[in-house]
Amino acid sequence: MMDTTLILALTDIVQKPKAERLNAIQAIFADKSKDEVLAAFHSVFWTGVDYAASCDETLHLHLVTTGDIHPYTVEKLNMPSFQGALHGLILAQKAPKQAVLCESCAYRCGTLANHSLTTQADLAYAIKNEKVFYCHKDIENLDCPTSDDRKRMKPCRGWAQHIKQSGEKHEQ
Repeated sequence: MMDTTLILALTDIVQKPKAERLNAIQAIFADKSKDEVLAAFHSVFWTGVDYAASCDETLHLHLVTTGDIHPYTVEKLNMPSFQGALHGLILAQKAPKQAVLCESCAYRCGTLANHSLTTQADLAYAIKNEKVFYCHKDIENLDCPTSDDRKRMKPCRGWAQHIKQSGEKHEQ
């Protein structure tokens, strides 16, 4: 378990701009032993896992109790997860030109789609079956797109980078 001073220091770091966080973390842990760093990592890791589970539970309860949504329907929603966020880090590496990605891209680190195991499964299916993975931006329903949607549908830019790196070809 972490001591109060370290916990408070980490809560301060969370509020810093993303670009400043690594330096602040390095400053805090510079004088710590390997075992102290690993113990702190363990605590932060499990706090993240537990926090994500609490968020899921809160959303589930809210949707079921106030949204007239059946519990089984809630379970089918495309939800972010801690596991999905970790897998999303790998996905983001497959699209190194992050600046060209749309703001909600599955390949953009930190987005809902990047943290969603459901979206990642759809992407894996497209890649495995040599199909195009389309950008979801401004498309209401990719499963059954309208004729207007079909005109706007474009291959996902992250997917295109991923495919280019892998050397695979995919049909549209």
